[in-house]
Amino acid sequence: MTCPQCQGQTQKVEVEKHTLIKGVNVSYTASLHRCDSCELELADIEEAAIMQERLADAYRHAAGLLRSEEIRHLRLEKELSQQALADELKVGIASIKRWESGVIQSKSMDNLLRMVLEDHPCNEHTGNREYSIPRIRLVLDSFQKCLGRSILKKNDHMLYAAKYLWYADMVAHRDLGRSLTGATYAALPMGPQLNNYRDLVDEILNADPFSAPLLTPAEEAIIDAIARRFPKNKTIYAAAHSEVIWQQCATGAIIPYTQAAGLTEFPLSEDLSD
Repeated sequence: MTCPQCQGQTQKVEVEKHTLIKGVNVSYTASLHRCDSCELELADIEEAAIMQERLADAYRHAAGLLRSEEIRHLRLEKELSQQALADELKVGIASIKRWESGVIQSKSMDNLLRMVLEDHPCNEHTGNREYSIPRIRLVLDSFQKCLGRSILKKNDHMLYAAKYLWYADMVAHRDLGRSLTGATYAALPMGPQLNNYRDLVDEILNADPFSAPLLTPAEEAIIDAIARRFPKNKTIYAAAHSEVIWQQCATGAIIPYTQAAGLTEFPLSEDLSD
């Protein structure tokens, strides 16, 4: 390769690079052409793509995210095509292609990728129930009926609705052995939150609750008890922020259902009358 700056000759070299990305210092190896005369470093299109993937993977490793090769390997191990994985995650196939070629996925999307691609014993992320958006809508509608007010609104980020939903799923798993909706929750600064909630609000609003399995009397009792215990948004918000099982999780991490027994702000069902 001829140097475009001084027309000198270049040699291919491996260089250790250090950079700051999203507040994290990362190191990676870059394959470059270095000019013997002016020391200008160059990369062709293929080398630049490889560097981008190495840089992204260095960051993902530091941030605890799946790397490009790990996503590809796990997908193939599950015998999923890129389209099949996209369908599972309810994203476009272009997203899968980007994540497998160097574009960094968000923490919430990484959690979803792990849910689909990794084996999770005891269904600790879904609470021993198949994930169902129509049932999320059914549970939230039931809460709205018990509370006598709306908690599910477009563009409100589910700040309070997610807290009611989280308590219902966690309490059901603790007291009945499985969650109500199969939803997964992340520990975020605003408290327990429905994982990937930004992409789900419209789907929940448009879901048909009548297509979901009916709530059992025991499930309805849990929803009613939570609504009576936390009648206002501020009460359930404060309670969720007091829960140790949320406080102990790293930001962005999934709150496992196996921790439901550690709830402190909502008693066991048999203690509700005390």
